[in-house]
Amino acid sequence: MLLPTDIVIALRCPDCGRLELFHLSRFAVSKQKPGRVICSCGMEKAVVSTKDHTAYTFDVSCTVCDLHHTYRLSGKKLWSSELTTLLCLETGLELGNVGPRDKVRATIQTYQEELESLIEELGGPSYFSNPDVMFEVLNYLQEMADEGSVFCPCGKNKIELEVLPDRLELRCKNCDRMTTIYAETEEDFLQLQEFPAIELSRRSFYGFDRAVRGKKKGIKRDNK
Repeated sequence: MLLPTDIVIALRCPDCGRLELFHLSRFAVSKQKPGRVICSCGMEKAVVSTKDHTAYTFDVSCTVCDLHHTYRLSGKKLWSSELTTLLCLETGLELGNVGPRDKVRATIQTYQEELESLIEELGGPSYFSNPDVMFEVLNYLQEMADEGSVFCPCGKNKIELEVLPDRLELRCKNCDRMTTIYAETEEDFLQLQEFPAIELSRRSFYGFDRAVRGKKKGIKRDNK
């Protein structure tokens, strides 16, 4: 009988927002040596530890509520064919997945295919000023929406999205508040990641002032 000797952990980084796969071998985790899930940006996303290999502890940096969550999984469940979904203990929203490589990759692939399908419907990558940045921004915005971090002060949250070549426009159908999110340069994406939530307003934008390209302006708001 062959026993599984490794799993894949998929977690989004709370610092840079990247979703990466981390391979963990059962031989790489011991009482003396925990397994550490490190993002390519250098941020530690999770620590996996065990005392006796019958139970494992996952300490995860949450991208939703900015807290650290602790999960305990039995060795039998961890090293099995099951896919385990890690949820934020404060909100119940999904943080990532742990399990066999093929099942974790399939979960991620489904999400990526949905975004790619949306891009094709809009005319393909050539429609955008910078397809790579637009894809990153759409992906990140979807994550924020799933976490309840995109909302309108009117409370109705009837938000419609218009995708343009260099930006996204979010508008509340109930009160007409809106927000423009630029998606033309890597700086636009990095600045979006600085904000934990997007609140629509009477006049606002997320990104860089096009009249002064290259000079960081921050987010302008006018909630009058």
